[in-house]
Formats: sequence, C-alpha cells, structure tokens
Amino acid sequence: MNLRIKMRKLLPALVAAGIALAPLAALAAGLSGSYYGIDDATGASISIEPAGDGFRGTFFDRHGNAQKFEAKRNGASAETQLNMDGRRVMLLVDPMPYGARVALVPLDAEGRLDPETGRLLDFVRGELDLPAPGPDFAAAPEHARERITANSFLASYEFWAPVGVRNGYLSLPERFRTLMRLFPAVQLDVIWKLCLAPDAGRALALALRGQGVSCAQVIDGIANAQISGNFDRFKAEARAQRATLRLNVRCADGYPESRQNCDRAARELSAQAVALDTAASVLARYR
Repeated sequence: MNLRIKMRKLLPALVAAGIALAPLAALAAGLSGSYYGIDDATGASISIEPAGDGFRGTFFDRHGNAQKFEAKRNGASAETQLNMDGRRVMLLVDPMPYGARVALVPLDAEGRLDPETGRLLDFVRGELDLPAPGPDFAAAPEHARERITANSFLASYEFWAPVGVRNGYLSLPERFRTLMRLFPAVQLDVIWKLCLAPDAGRALALALRGQGVSCAQVIDGIANAQISGNFDRFKAEARAQRATLRLNVRCADGYPESRQNCDRAARELSAQAVALDTAASVLARYR
C-alpha cells in the first residue's frame, strides 16, 4: 500500500456527501490510541479515545502545540473543529487499517466549509498493546544534547513520541549505536520511529547506514504489517532482541547482573554478530 497517494481532488465531494473518507474504514479496529503524521503531516500527532457517544483527544501540530478536543461520531469517524493559525478548521479523522486518514477543512468567515483549501493527510498508528513501563523508564529527552544511558533508552523509547526517540538516539554514545546495529529488529523499530519524527535527517543518516531500507519502505512495510496482522510478531522479535541487547549493555556498564546472565548475553551477542540480518531483511519477513 502506498500511503502517499494524494486524494485532495476527492475532498469537496466527500465533505459535501458527509460520508467517511475511505471504504477501508470498516477494516480498522476503530479510533483509539496515538497516531503519527507522515509526509506532509510529519511531526504532527493525534491522541484519541472513545468517550460517551463520541471521542475526546488532543491534536499536536508539528511544532508541539496541543489542542484538546471533543469530537462527535460520524459512523466510525470523528468530527470536530480546531483553531489553526487564527482560523476555524474542521477536523475529520477516519480510521484506516494502518492508522488514520485526516481531513483538515478550513471554514470561511461565515462558517462555511472551504474544501478547495482543505488538506488530506495520512497518520500511522503508534505502538499497540504496550506493556507498562518498567522501573528503568526515563522521560524522553527534550533536546538532542541531553545525555541518556543506553539502558534507559532501551527501557523507554517504545513509549516515547517520535521526536523523543530522535532526541534520545542522537544523545546516545556512538559505540552503543554501533552495537544496536547487530540487533536489526531493534534497529528497525527505532528507524520506524525516526521516520515519523520531524527534522530527523541527522539521526536517520546514522540509523539507516548499512540497513538496506529507506523511510518510505519502512513506513509502508510497517503499515502493511499492521494490516496483515504481522505487526505483533515483529514487535515480539524486537522485544526479544531488545532484552538481549539491554542485558549486554547492563553487563558492560556495571549494572548488578549475575555472571550467568552476562555469560548468556555474551553468547547471544556473538550469535547476532555473525548473523546476516539487517533492518531490510527483518522488514521483509513481516510486511
């Protein structure tokens, strides 16, 4: 599936008809959770959950400005109004198998929809069925110069928004970023978040090196994994690799771990070092 197909020509008819934005909505699990913008919406995100007969949530623009909203339900979709750059804008969120398709349609001074200047944007789902954060969880760094340990990054990044993963990845020591490349499912998981972050060029230049994938391939591949039901299997592999990687980090950095655990982690690290997997080969298994 190509998430970059633009449908702006259809927007006037869709709005006029008052119908959902895509027939694939029936395949989706419904609007609930976090959604991150791609392409023209990169850096924006939506947090939404059912509430009564409708929805409630927060819209974050690419600059991090937040607007809370309550939305009415229109079939499986959510409909509300926001204030953007001094204008009232109709927000229509339609569930898709990979996430959500969002229409932003300005209203003129008389309160009439102006679909000719509207935009249709794609958002992908964030993490699904996350466990509770563990005791080593750390808040996402607010900038790329903030130091964070590799252990804290591994314990926390899947709970962070993409901009936090970008900042955290750039804050890591280079030796750890090199070590992480031996664990391609973890590398792919991090790359996916980086591809959804704004202004992530420097982080992506480091993360994509030698991995055989582009952001377009990663975003489409993860979306397809969500549609096909393979996403949970990918996340399970990433979590298993992350546990091994994290144990190696803890042993190397002097955390209290048993000799038996550190020996096992070293053996598993050796096996990863001679494996031929990359982020590209992991993605190919699940897309």
